[in-house]
Amino acid sequence: MKVAVISCYCLDSTMPLVKNQADSGVDVHLFCVMPRGGQNSFVVDFTNNKQPNGFVDNEILKKQMGEGLCQYLSRVKTKFFVFPGGGMRSLYFLDYYYAWKLSNIIKKGKFDVVHLIHVCGHFSIMLMHFLKDQKLIQTLHEVTDHGGQTTDDNLKILKELVKRDIPIIFHSQVSRERYITFRSTVTKNNLNEDLYTIIRFSLYETYFHFNANKKKITHGNINGSIPTVLHFGRIVPYKGIEVLIDAIRIVQEKQPVHLVVAGGGDPYFNFDGIDSYEFINYSITNEEIIELIKNCTIVVCPYRSASQSGIPMTVYPFNKPIIASKIGGFKEIIEHNDTGLLVDELDGKSFAEAIGCLISNKELQEKMKINIAKKFSEGEFAWSNIVEQTIRFYEKYS
Repeated sequence: MKVAVISCYCLDSTMPLVKNQADSGVDVHLFCVMPRGGQNSFVVDFTNNKQPNGFVDNEILKKQMGEGLCQYLSRVKTKFFVFPGGGMRSLYFLDYYYAWKLSNIIKKGKFDVVHLIHVCGHFSIMLMHFLKDQKLIQTLHEVTDHGGQTTDDNLKILKELVKRDIPIIFHSQVSRERYITFRSTVTKNNLNEDLYTIIRFSLYETYFHFNANKKKITHGNINGSIPTVLHFGRIVPYKGIEVLIDAIRIVQEKQPVHLVVAGGGDPYFNFDGIDSYEFINYSITNEEIIELIKNCTIVVCPYRSASQSGIPMTVYPFNKPIIASKIGGFKEIIEHNDTGLLVDELDGKSFAEAIGCLISNKELQEKMKINIAKKFSEGEFAWSNIVEQTIRFYEKYS
């Protein structure tokens, strides 16, 4: 089978998928698309070496990816493609041209399936238009944003998916249900359940292939002398960081604890009354993510909303337990008392109880580490099983 995978961001989950597909014998071609103004794909970052529109030069790409990642994807034909991206009318027409240009390459490849992963605004709409005669499969990481909203362009994409009955892969039951609810507002046609399947994604294996020692990174008090609680990622209100800070204020009354909050964004909280903390207020690199996770005791996610999150698959490769709100995608991935703790109430006291319980119980931490390693090497969340399900879905609609 010959497959084109077109991924807009989400490369941390896409790259392991295509790598494991290639290992299973699929002739897979990965096209990573990104707008000119946003060239950090979270795996490969061109921010400091912005590339022009069109395909990125192979030598530049190899250098930016690094030897480890290139070797990891050695069986996958990988290309990066930049489109203008923007709301200005002139850029809109340029996007149209570049969507046409990319679609022509795809058509010439004579692929059995074209798998679209994630969406990138009106550029996705244009691609779908030019690829209307291809066998398309769509993966939706999110149906709406974490707050339950979506942009006008993404609404148009969802309507197009409904109109054309394009088969869709979701990663969580929450996302699938959101899409079906949206679908009912667009059409009264009978629902074909077979078109919409849930296939999980697994560990972000790409984190094993960055050069963590490329640049020595030192972050304050992360020395293992006291338990360290980590929260990382974009700083936005739905992530409930203020709840975590309230929880740490309570925990430190009974035992010492060090808090690390890392990520770019405008802080809407303060650390008043926290005895030991570090605030890294910028978009952290992959190497920093690795260092922070390796050196923490647990990761805590007191989110207010989360239909889907990549945090567990970033943390679990390092076998670290997670404490999270019992909502959305978290409760479909984290097994309470086995691979982490799920908290029913979104308040400082409830999270303090969970944090205090886990950081003071090394036996439970070790048990969870063993369970994490087992959970993602076999069964529903193993890449081998995910690839098998994905190929069967391709075959069903190719």
